[in-house]
Amino acid sequence: MRTHLVLLSLLLFGMAPACAPSPTPGPAPAPAVVDAAALSEVAERRILSETIRDHLDYLASDEMRGRDTPSPELEDAADYLVARFQELGVEPAGEEGGFIQRWPFEVLSLNRAESRALMEVDGDRREWRYAEEYFAIPSLPGQVEGVPVYAPDPATAAQGLPAEVAGAPLVVGLPEGLGPDFGLAIQAGMQAGAAGVVLLMDEETDASATFQLAAALEGGIAGEMPFPIIGLRHDVGQELLTSAGLEAGPGEVRVMENLVVSFQSTFEPEVHEVPNVVGMVRGSDPELADEYIVLTAHFDHVGVGPSDERGDSIYSGADDNASGTAALLEVAGAMASLLEAPARSVLFLAVSGEEKGLLGSAWFAQNPTIPAEGMVAALNMDMVSRNAPDTVHAIGEEYSTIGRLAHEVARDHPELGLVVAPDPEPEEQAFLRSDHFSFVEQGIPALMLTTWLHDDYHLPSDTPDRADEDKAARIARLAFLMAHRMADTPDPPTWTAEGEALLEQLAGQGPPPGQP
Repeated sequence: MRTHLVLLSLLLFGMAPACAPSPTPGPAPAPAVVDAAALSEVAERRILSETIRDHLDYLASDEMRGRDTPSPELEDAADYLVARFQELGVEPAGEEGGFIQRWPFEVLSLNRAESRALMEVDGDRREWRYAEEYFAIPSLPGQVEGVPVYAPDPATAAQGLPAEVAGAPLVVGLPEGLGPDFGLAIQAGMQAGAAGVVLLMDEETDASATFQLAAALEGGIAGEMPFPIIGLRHDVGQELLTSAGLEAGPGEVRVMENLVVSFQSTFEPEVHEVPNVVGMVRGSDPELADEYIVLTAHFDHVGVGPSDERGDSIYSGADDNASGTAALLEVAGAMASLLEAPARSVLFLAVSGEEKGLLGSAWFAQNPTIPAEGMVAALNMDMVSRNAPDTVHAIGEEYSTIGRLAHEVARDHPELGLVVAPDPEPEEQAFLRSDHFSFVEQGIPALMLTTWLHDDYHLPSDTPDRADEDKAARIARLAFLMAHRMADTPDPPTWTAEGEALLEQLAGQGPPPGQP
C-alpha cells in the first residue's frame, strides 16, 4: 500500500522466470458451474494456500530486492507473472497481443558527483552520506551555504523568523513527523527569504519512512519546490544541534552562530518504460463479453533502504503486496479453469508504480488495453495476509454496491471463515491510497479488500515467514466468488448515494483531502 504523501498536496501551493520456482501444479480443469456450492468447490480446489506460499517465497525473496519501480527485479517479477498466466491458460490482454503494458516512469536521480551536504564547526567539516544520513527533495537547483537559523518546530517557524535567515539555511525540527505542519516550515522559509531548508526528522518516523518518502518524491516534481530541501536522519540532526549547543524540543528560534551548513542537490531525469501485466478470461455471453470486471493488485514494493536492527536492508514486501499479487494469480487460475466462463469478461491487472503514487494503475485506467467504456467494476487486493485470521476489511464499502456484495458472499459462504469488516481507520483515507482509486477517478465503482496495516508495514521485516498464506487463500476465494457474481449478474455494480457524492466532489473540487 502506498505511503500517505500528505506533503505533496501541501507544497503545491536478478532472476529470470525460467529460474523461478514453479508453483504447485493445480488440479484438472473444473466442470461448468451453475450454483454457489459448485463455485465454492472450484474455489477450494483451485485456490490453494500452498501455491500462495510458493508465490510469496519467490516474489518476496531477497533476490527480488523489494521489487522497486523501476528495477531489474521488477522486470523479473513481471516475467514471473506472465509465465504463471500462461501456465494457467489466461488470455493475454496487454499490448500487441502480449501480457505486458509499458508505461513511462520518470525518475529524478541525484547526481552524487554534483551534490553534497555538510556542516562545518570551527574549521572541521562533517560531510553527510546521501541515502544513509540525509535525503534530498527534488527542487529548483542552487547552492545553500551559511550560518543556519534553527526553529524547533514548524509552528514556531511560522510565528516569525529573524532577519538572519535571509539567504541562509533554515533548520526546522519535525517533532510529529511528516505531517500536515510540514508545509508551515516551507512557507515560513519562503516568506523569510531562506536559501533552503534542513529538516530534522523525529525518531518515530525516522529511517525507513523518511527515506521511502525521499524515494517516492524522486518521481517527477523537479522544480516544484521553491528552494533546495534536505532532511537529516534523527541522530544526525541531534549531532547538528549538539554542535551548536542546542537541544531538541520546545524553545525559541535561534541563530546557530558557531557553525556553517552547506548543501546542493542536482537531479537528472531518466525515463523508464516499466511494466503492468494484464491477462483476462473472456466472458461467455455475446452481449456482455465486452464488459469487464477488473481485478487488481500491485506487484511492486519499495526496494532497498536503510538497514533495520537486524542488518536487513531489503524491504521484501511479502504482505505489501506480494500477498495481493499471489491472490490475483490464484483467482485468475480458478476463473480460467471453468469450462463455462461467466457472462462478462474478467480482467486480471497486476500493476507497478503503486508505491510511487498509484502510477501504474492510473496509466492503465487512463490508457486501457481494452475499451475504456467496457470497464464496469474494479476489485483491488492490497495486503491480504496478516492480522486476525477471520477478518477482511472492505475499504470503500459505502460507495458502491460492491460493498454489499462482499458481505453477501461472505455470508453465503461460511466455509471461507471470513467476516467482512469496515474501514478500521477512516482517518487514514485508505480509499484514496491504493490502485482501485485510479478507477474511481474514471467513474468506475471499486472496492479494496485488505487485512490492513501491521507493525512490519514498509519495513524489512515484512517477510514471507510472517504471512498467513491460509488467510490469503481464503480472501482470494472471496475475491473469486465476488468477481464471478459481478461478472455473471445481469446488472453491473452501481454507485450508492455516498459514491455519487464522492464523484461530485472529485469532479467539482479536485482531490479529496489527503490525496496528492
